[in-house]
Amino acid sequence: MIEPNKTVSFQFIETQGELLRFLDETDKATWIGCDTEFISEGRYQPDLCLVQVSTELGDYILDPLSIHDLTPFWERFCRDDTLAVTHACRSELEFCFRAVKRMPSKIFDVQLAAAFVGFGYPLNFKSLADQTIHVNLEKSETLTDWSRRPLLSSQLKYALQDVCYLWKIVESLQRRLDAQKRTDWFQREMAEYTESLKTAFTEEGWRKIVGPTLKTRTELATVRELWRWRRERAIARNTPPHRIMRDDLIVALAKRHSADPERVAVTRGLSGKPDSPWIKEICGVIQRATSLPEDQKPRPMTVNYPVYKVASQLVHLLLTQYCQKRQISPSLVMTTRDVREAIALRQGTLPKGEKARLRTGWRAEFLGDFLDAVLDGRYAMQIMGDLEENPLRLIDVGELNAKSVLDVKESDP
Repeated sequence: MIEPNKTVSFQFIETQGELLRFLDETDKATWIGCDTEFISEGRYQPDLCLVQVSTELGDYILDPLSIHDLTPFWERFCRDDTLAVTHACRSELEFCFRAVKRMPSKIFDVQLAAAFVGFGYPLNFKSLADQTIHVNLEKSETLTDWSRRPLLSSQLKYALQDVCYLWKIVESLQRRLDAQKRTDWFQREMAEYTESLKTAFTEEGWRKIVGPTLKTRTELATVRELWRWRRERAIARNTPPHRIMRDDLIVALAKRHSADPERVAVTRGLSGKPDSPWIKEICGVIQRATSLPEDQKPRPMTVNYPVYKVASQLVHLLLTQYCQKRQISPSLVMTTRDVREAIALRQGTLPKGEKARLRTGWRAEFLGDFLDAVLDGRYAMQIMGDLEENPLRLIDVGELNAKSVLDVKESDP
């Protein structure tokens, strides 16, 4: 392993033969730490430029730009007898999933684990290394063009820092998880997060751009078909989808209910005359969407229930302080929407089939009793003490016949 500002010891893997020898050398490794450097600007999918690897057998840097096929590495990364170690694993798992259509069965993401033992979430790697193992990492190459060759030794050293400390951090966090009896919670959340990524990597994302004003199946079909058409064009050109057509323009075209070139061409943000190939192509997509049989058009998925705005804010505040005092990151535990869904479930207004996240899994185990007490009105609040970090003190009202201050008349004593 390396120390900041000291000589870096690693193997640089840049041929297919070297990759196969590396895999033989690390065949008995029980864990593999992985990080990636890539360029995503101006592309449909990011270009992988570097893979940094650390195991108990040594540290390595793989060069995807010169290695013919990285698939054998990703297969090794996914092996059931190996723990995959990452920080903020989404990018690494996406590259892995794109290559071999699966992910590691055992993952220890240090960013996620840190959230379970009182660190902020999400926490960058420099801060995490500093707070867990007291290593101050140098971050001087954040704007490096990782596609350029040859890479400088300073760039390689910088890249390697993101993996060569991973295991020390794992050991530090695992001790804390065990001490706080949260290892099981972390493992369950890790598995749930991995499954959510699989869904994100495979499902169509057109519903994410559907606004509240789109209600008919024809409108939804138009959005879906335009989204698919845009994706195909973006892939072919290797460019971000929004450069083909912005989300708001897709929604606007769906709301127009027209495949008439004259009407489509006047949409602000679209360039082209009614008789241009570009406008005609868009109109063809819209016509195809509107002509679909009704049973082939998507159904609305609107979930309507009271937002409980004030109650959600108050309960969120109480739950945040509850989490902070028990050394778990509030942003990991919940969002405002999660709180709103929990309240709706309690009030009987959550639509059938919807689940309240705070009422399932480890979150229910952690928050359940306290959340019940809050919603039952069993606490009175007092502002006191540390107004920055812990401003509220909760008092159990017990059998006290509490009277709302908002109901007290000015004449009352």
